[in-house]
Amino acid sequence: MPPAIDSSADALRASQTVADRHGVIVSADQTCLFYRYWPAAVSGNRVLLVLHGIGYHSGPYNVIADALNPHGIDVYGLDARGHGLSCGRRGYLGTPAQTSEDVSAMIRFLKQQRPSAQLYLLGESMGGALALDYIKDSTDVGGLILLAPALNVNSAQVFRLGNLPLLPYFLFARRHPAISLVGKRLKESSRDPRWMADRRTDPLAYKKVSFGYLGDIKALVKNWQTQIAPRIRIPTLIIQGEQDRIVSRKDCKKFSQQLAAPDKTFKTYSGVRHTTLWDPETPVILDAVRQWIEAH
Repeated sequence: MPPAIDSSADALRASQTVADRHGVIVSADQTCLFYRYWPAAVSGNRVLLVLHGIGYHSGPYNVIADALNPHGIDVYGLDARGHGLSCGRRGYLGTPAQTSEDVSAMIRFLKQQRPSAQLYLLGESMGGALALDYIKDSTDVGGLILLAPALNVNSAQVFRLGNLPLLPYFLFARRHPAISLVGKRLKESSRDPRWMADRRTDPLAYKKVSFGYLGDIKALVKNWQTQIAPRIRIPTLIIQGEQDRIVSRKDCKKFSQQLAAPDKTFKTYSGVRHTTLWDPETPVILDAVRQWIEAH
């Protein structure tokens, strides 16, 4: 797991080697939250906040900024509590109320910094669950972008013989980090060998998570059919790879159909696996994201 960060001072000390522009805010319970900022050379009036995937942090999401900055779109990335250089207990995501307030704190900060800008929220995988839990009670962003949102696990991840050694942890040690994020599942999630190598050696990224951690994610979207999809009315773009074996493709499609938002788009890409941001098709995907933002 990444090193523990216990205070804003810890976060700032640990970030001394971070080349990206960055800073620290605090959530309602005084948990420090670390963010990165990639400004456009010629800034327009659009700002995108990115929420990262499982066990990860904001740093690698500069891939989004590299694609959007040339078009005048400023990009921010937030480390979830317990991740990257944010405070919070490692191995825990926090309660839905806590994570929602974390996103809210960052949104308020961005609105203070850029009061006239149009604000968009992008969640990738686990970040999609964080975004959905927040946005179901909010209308203060202009658009929602979900990249393979973690609504439910693909059945291919559940019914496999290789999971049998994990059964004792599921039954008796649900907070023990036993589920590898850098083995077979990583190969199943991406077609980019360079990114996979970087992911395996990233000192700020989780290498294993627990069943309890996965339960934290599930709690964010537990009632997505009845409590989330019917309450989202802002423009929404959902993107998923047709070869995604990590997140349920059936549920992502069903979610798009049940969304109350009159302006909604669901796009799939053949050959793409779970990781849409580190794939041969990523430039095409991010260009679609850019066009959607400019159209909204």
